[in-house]
Amino acid sequence: MPEYSHRERVLMALNHQEPDRIPIDLMGNATMLLDTSYIRLRDYLGLEPIPPVRSGTTANYYDERILEYFDIDFRRIFLKKNPKLPKRVTEDGVALDAWGIGYQQSGLWVHTVVSPLHGATTLKEIEDYAWPKAEDMFDATGLAEEAKRLYEETDYALVARNPLTYGFLDRGCQMMEMPEFLMNLVQRPLVAQAIIDHLLQVYKDVYAMFLDAVGPYVHMVENGDDIGAQNNLLVSPKMYRKFIKPAETELYGLIHEKAPHAAIFRHTDGAIFDVLPDLIEVGVNVLNPTQTSSRGMEGARIKQAYGQQITFHGAVEGIEGDLPKDKIVAQVKKRIDELAPGGGYVLASCNHIIDVPPENVVALFETAREYGRYH
Repeated sequence: MPEYSHRERVLMALNHQEPDRIPIDLMGNATMLLDTSYIRLRDYLGLEPIPPVRSGTTANYYDERILEYFDIDFRRIFLKKNPKLPKRVTEDGVALDAWGIGYQQSGLWVHTVVSPLHGATTLKEIEDYAWPKAEDMFDATGLAEEAKRLYEETDYALVARNPLTYGFLDRGCQMMEMPEFLMNLVQRPLVAQAIIDHLLQVYKDVYAMFLDAVGPYVHMVENGDDIGAQNNLLVSPKMYRKFIKPAETELYGLIHEKAPHAAIFRHTDGAIFDVLPDLIEVGVNVLNPTQTSSRGMEGARIKQAYGQQITFHGAVEGIEGDLPKDKIVAQVKKRIDELAPGGGYVLASCNHIIDVPPENVVALFETAREYGRYH
């Protein structure tokens, strides 16, 4: 079988065809190396320190050298933060973002500790809130030139990296505390809908800014919204279809308009089998992280049901700690056997690589490259 370029390999897989090997991915939405794992891997590979690409999270490094080492098929383009955006940190170390949401780190994780619409019960409170503007948060200066250069001078599949991290359900729960927002979907649906409507307008403005610059050059556009837990959806299918699906339909329509040749990558954890047809209907092309340990999300089941309609991305999980190398190798092979036939699979870690020895990361990607070849 002939060797394909990185870009050709990805595009064939997204079109549900078999290239020379499965594409592999790292350092994208939900596939970052958390800083501890990154630094250990960097040192294990004998690489010199480099500056972080972002701050205020627990995954701050994007390292081209590691992508080259593992022969990763994708490269990300980041929408830059507006350098004039003020940094606000309270006396007790809470970082406030442009939405007014406050975050504080505890151990490996960053938690929401300030929800600015907590206690709001009226439409007037939602309408009067100082919603952020895309141009205040981000700056697309120079991105068109960068994307054009990467498109013409490299053979990688180019990805518009998720600029907002959280989606409509995620952000609503941050704005109003999770139990409160979920209850308002039932008790005060007009208030919940008003929040989603404002989020949608901001999100459309952000993606329009980003994709007006890079849309002609990218092959995938990332976004995410966690709607699933381990055993169930976080909201019922009825609530998803009433509140979240219409907003996604509008946002994804804009993305497809601005980046007509790009696949839409959608991140959501958990047991989401019951709404997979809805995600396909609203325009999702790539599902991440394909959490096969969740109820109803077994690899063989989702591949048989929807493997010709959507590309699965991720699926390798549980590699933390002292898991023996042979267990990692066995899991990678199992995921390839289940999800790769006929194309439509991109192998990556299932969510961020949190606290993983470097030897385990190497075993993951070496096995993927060797065992993931089509015959």
